[in-house]
Amino acid sequence: MRVVISIILLSTISFVNFIYCIEVEYDGQMTVKLEHALSNDADPEFSDRGTIDVLSIRNAAVVMKQNTLTDTEAQQLKTLSEEDGWYLLKAIINNGDERRANLRTFVKACSLYESRLSDTLTITLDHTGWPVGISMLAYPTQCDGRIVYPSDLVNFNTTLFIRHMEQGPIPDTATYIQKIEREKEARERGETKDNRSFLAKYWMYIVPVVIFVLLTGAVNPEGNPGGGR
Repeated sequence: MRVVISIILLSTISFVNFIYCIEVEYDGQMTVKLEHALSNDADPEFSDRGTIDVLSIRNAAVVMKQNTLTDTEAQQLKTLSEEDGWYLLKAIINNGDERRANLRTFVKACSLYESRLSDTLTITLDHTGWPVGISMLAYPTQCDGRIVYPSDLVNFNTTLFIRHMEQGPIPDTATYIQKIEREKEARERGETKDNRSFLAKYWMYIVPVVIFVLLTGAVNPEGNPGGGR
């Protein structure tokens, strides 16, 4: 997998940002609706976190808008962190047609809490530009109990990466088949010489003979030809 697009955003308010990216063979738009869950219930309730509008994958034109955490949500995140729970994130991605991708990811709640809402999101696209995965990181990855004030839990500070998953090399089967056909025709015309050694050419005949001789010697060992006294 090779990173062919890097969209880096550090924002909590709506804005448009144009950043250099490696040229790709396709272009398109995506709307990413983010929802998060601040509890580890069996059936957690997700609430709106914000949206990311990718206006152009090729030109890296992005509009990001994320909601601020309420006092209640900040307290829920703190409680979830103290309980060593998981922060759950859902991404509902639409690229303008009727298809929609529903992706999920998670991170340690204490990591997001101690990072003061600084996280990194990575959306992975397949070779057609369709989103197939999302991942999330928050630093520090190992929680050490650092002090976080309520004023630190207001705005998300998000970095976004978009990665394109490139297809591997395709074997040239046509050339290989042509080579096999040429070799076959040359053998039929007698144009090719067998340069293998004697053993390499006739091992299938030699091995049975050797096995037969060994078995015969084991049945009739020397010094007792007739089995008599």
